[in-house]
Amino acid sequence: MIINNKPLQGRNIAMVGAGIVGACCAAQLTSEGAKVTIIDRAMPGMSGPSRGNAAHIAASEILPMSSPGIALEAMAMLLNPRAPLKVPLGQWPSLVPWLTRFLLNSRSSIYRKHIEKLAQLNNQVFADVERLYALTGLSEQLQRDGALYLYESQRSLKKAANGFAIRRDHGFSSEAIEAEQLYQLEPELAKIFAGGYRIPQWMTVSDPKKVVTGMIEYSCANGAEFICEEIQKIDHRQVAGSCGGVELLYKNGHSRAFDQVVLAAGIWSKPLLKQLGTPKLLEAERGYNTTYTQPGIKIARAILFGDRGIVASPLDHGIRIGGWAELGGIERPPKPQYFQAIEAMATEIFPQLQSQQKYRWMGHRPSTPSSLPIIETSSVNPNVVYATGHGHLGLTQGPSTAKLVQELLLKA
Repeated sequence: MIINNKPLQGRNIAMVGAGIVGACCAAQLTSEGAKVTIIDRAMPGMSGPSRGNAAHIAASEILPMSSPGIALEAMAMLLNPRAPLKVPLGQWPSLVPWLTRFLLNSRSSIYRKHIEKLAQLNNQVFADVERLYALTGLSEQLQRDGALYLYESQRSLKKAANGFAIRRDHGFSSEAIEAEQLYQLEPELAKIFAGGYRIPQWMTVSDPKKVVTGMIEYSCANGAEFICEEIQKIDHRQVAGSCGGVELLYKNGHSRAFDQVVLAAGIWSKPLLKQLGTPKLLEAERGYNTTYTQPGIKIARAILFGDRGIVASPLDHGIRIGGWAELGGIERPPKPQYFQAIEAMATEIFPQLQSQQKYRWMGHRPSTPSSLPIIETSSVNPNVVYATGHGHLGLTQGPSTAKLVQELLLKA
């Protein structure tokens, strides 16, 4: 390997955040010669969405949550205790700016623009995933079995058709399937589905936690350093482009200077963005799931249940079932009744599911009103780059984000 051909050789870069996006960025930058210091308030893979996500690499998910007609749909969901959207009453005042922008984004013209932007990013996903997983020795984590979207009535099946047409128009194919065919594909399903769509361009990973730790292990084996510490402040006031151009202040009172900083701390990026004078509309969209470690059944691929807002994923240690979106902030404890509702659905969907051995998870997805991630250079210092706000798609977009982050760092 010719060291001098590495474009980031010699740069001292801090990676704030060791979730899936930060881990992908760290691996990418390390491979290009950077001396990367990874900093997180928790050990890699031990908390947040990177530990308990649905394990999907879902490049075809290019439809923003804020879509035409979402206001009426959301009101109906909020009145239904088994619907996938939840907003605690006390959270409404703080959500006003985010929700206002979310509703404005549902206008057809803006919605279409956001689809185009997501499609542009996601069209690179599979190539970028294959490349980075091969580089870091994680290719065996990838399962290439596609996915099924299922619906329980002809009405919901027909309503979903437009979304799959939009995906096909942007290069993501799908195939309509009848009920008989889907039961041949997944015989453990309850006989309650009217039909669905099969999406070949979909992957899952065997365990999201192992992906994160694998990326970090690769980085550290190639010269990176991990520090378990909380960042109190990013001081950007140094001269841009100078050695030690950005200083990080730790909660323990220590500080350290870096040439460049990448802020990829998920929802925990929000207070640091505000301190930098570049506040972003970023909210915690909390997801819930249960992993059944001895389920007594098998599924061959990711299955998404369109009427219930939940998904089922095959892992190397069982089946994970969950989803939902609770705009509940970061301080509230998980709600046991949400786990109970999802687990009741799980036994309705899979009648033979053995539910005794299981563990629960709730995590905070960093969501923007547009469903577009924040991948950009800071306006206050070009040596600070933001990589956050990936919502449900951190695992999907992590490797592609890493490439974009490298490009931004090289331009600084």
